[in-house]
Amino acid sequence: MRVVALVSGGKDSTFNMMQCIAAGHDIVALANLVPYNKSEIDSYMYQSVGHEAIDLIAQAIDLPIYKKFTYGLSEEKGRTYDPCENDEVEDLYNLLLEIKNEIDFEGVSVGAILSDYQRVRVENVCLRLNVTPLAYLWQRNQEDLLDDIIKCEVDAIVIKVAALGLEPKKHLGRSLSLLQPHLLAMHEKYGLNVCGEGGEYETLTLDCPLFKSRIVVDEFEIIMHQDDPIAPVGYLKFNKLSLEFKLPALDLESRLEGLPLKNSFEYISNDNEDSLELNNEEQDFEENDLSADSEVPEINVKSILMQQPNFGISKEGWLWIGGIQGESSNPGDALEEAISKIKCVLERHDHTLKDVCSIIMYISDMSQYVELNEKYIKAFNHVNPPTRACVQVPIGYPVQIEALSWKNVSDISGDADIDRHTMHVQSISHWAPCNIGPYSQAVKIGEFIHLAGQIALVPGNMQLVTEGIKAQCKLVVRHVGRLLNAIDNNVNLRDVVQGICYVTHHSYIEPARKYWEAKTKNAIVEYVVVTGLPRSAAIEWQVWAHRHNNQFEYEERGKCIDNYSISLYRRVNYDNNVAAIVCRVESADKSQTFEDNIFSEALTYSIEKLKQGHENDSTPVYNLKIFYSVLKVTEPNSLLSMMESFVDSTTLVYNFIPVVNLKNQNTFLSICGIRNQ
Repeated sequence: MRVVALVSGGKDSTFNMMQCIAAGHDIVALANLVPYNKSEIDSYMYQSVGHEAIDLIAQAIDLPIYKKFTYGLSEEKGRTYDPCENDEVEDLYNLLLEIKNEIDFEGVSVGAILSDYQRVRVENVCLRLNVTPLAYLWQRNQEDLLDDIIKCEVDAIVIKVAALGLEPKKHLGRSLSLLQPHLLAMHEKYGLNVCGEGGEYETLTLDCPLFKSRIVVDEFEIIMHQDDPIAPVGYLKFNKLSLEFKLPALDLESRLEGLPLKNSFEYISNDNEDSLELNNEEQDFEENDLSADSEVPEINVKSILMQQPNFGISKEGWLWIGGIQGESSNPGDALEEAISKIKCVLERHDHTLKDVCSIIMYISDMSQYVELNEKYIKAFNHVNPPTRACVQVPIGYPVQIEALSWKNVSDISGDADIDRHTMHVQSISHWAPCNIGPYSQAVKIGEFIHLAGQIALVPGNMQLVTEGIKAQCKLVVRHVGRLLNAIDNNVNLRDVVQGICYVTHHSYIEPARKYWEAKTKNAIVEYVVVTGLPRSAAIEWQVWAHRHNNQFEYEERGKCIDNYSISLYRRVNYDNNVAAIVCRVESADKSQTFEDNIFSEALTYSIEKLKQGHENDSTPVYNLKIFYSVLKVTEPNSLLSMMESFVDSTTLVYNFIPVVNLKNQNTFLSICGIRNQ
């Protein structure tokens, strides 16, 4: 795409331009916010020191530069941003709008690494202008990133220091390549961000492969902004700069040739973390498995199970909503019908759509996804929408939805309110798939983290990885781990409590299971074969995690009834205010037909284990997903009737979901349950 690059003159904005070119984009112009009538301003958004070099950078790259004055005022400092008059963010909006009126562009290059404050505001501006933010440095390991910047021949000098371990008279004007060992040492000693993401230092790029000429510093002076004896703050003011043409004159392709500059796929295939490169044994499996890669079992039967909305609200503000169906023959109308039912339940409990934190959509035909999504966007077109998973299952109507909402309840004990934090990253990066749409990657409420469904998209180009099921398994699990760690740096993949793994072929379950179990600890998981996934993916993971997963116990139980076996896996925390189960009904006899009384046994067993320790407590809510194979359970309506008999004595929220198969092809159904206080 055609890209306008936001440039400060520093290493990050420069290297992100190089990343954009490596990803196949075309830089068409530069944009810069200039401090009004000052050498340097204290801005939350923009690097201003070194602005004297911006025009020379544009000349060195041979691109037009668009500039606008900013006072660096920040009127809106919250986690989210609403357009606010006189805020410095609006200076950026007006600058890009002026550029858009003159030239066509579809993307904006942004050098953000860790700052959610900056990312959220740039994304807000890009969304209003209908362009895509490209932040390829986002969430990069800073030591690796600094090393890449230096190896890719970005010659940058330090022009401002403001941190313990950095001294103006000693370190200003020195190149990053020379300072790299010192920065690493200060990171170990004081926790300094080696790329300066905490404001420890700022840089000016004097030369890089994008430049036809290098910048020469002829005259400068050191300005002491704060002469603190422990962490003095100082910067360089440039009084005279010039350009020196580089010989021999080479075109851009030649200047970039030979650099270790990775493209989007190389960031997943050559990364030390969970590399997608396969060993010989795995490669043989992949080649033999390609015939199954696009196979979807023929399903001639679609389950027509007419459920009614059911719901339950816990004392801590969790509102579970199940049984929501859109039955109109028109997909868009069906989704509007389903959302209308959700709204009715929400309003009944003084919740709104903005309180919804997680949505699961089961649809009958993935080819209708675009039409359904258009309606969905209209309903959830607000800041920080819920997470969402979407899978295709053999239902006899267009859409079925289950939802989880949360609203803070007043606490008479005086404890601090539970906080809700949403991660809605819309910038394309090499970190994890962005969300350009009406859903968020993760929602953290108190100790709970709910993730959106994840498929194997290459983050840098948002294309599905094509190497086969093993590669898709590895990439999806990497996405899950990175999302968890990004929303809470004390949480990782091993903190997942419960998950659902959706696959489009039964042969995909075993590689998915092996890889997941090698990376996690005691998570209870159901593996479900569905008829389709977004982007024709082979696998989709949806999980929830808890900040204190190490305080959860793991338990396996089971019993046999006639020719059936009921296996149950349970996680419960030490305080016993959270419990989760996966319960499977199987038979070794392939000719065995399903008997309704076995469902009653499994349901009773599941609820008993969820209730354990709270048998006389009426406050908890029990949420159940009942996956059943349409190949083995052909009359599910009787199961629905049996379920209703349990609702009278328990706050039970339930969803029946027809699928092709479960973890074992001899499995009739599986119950995935959660108890919340």
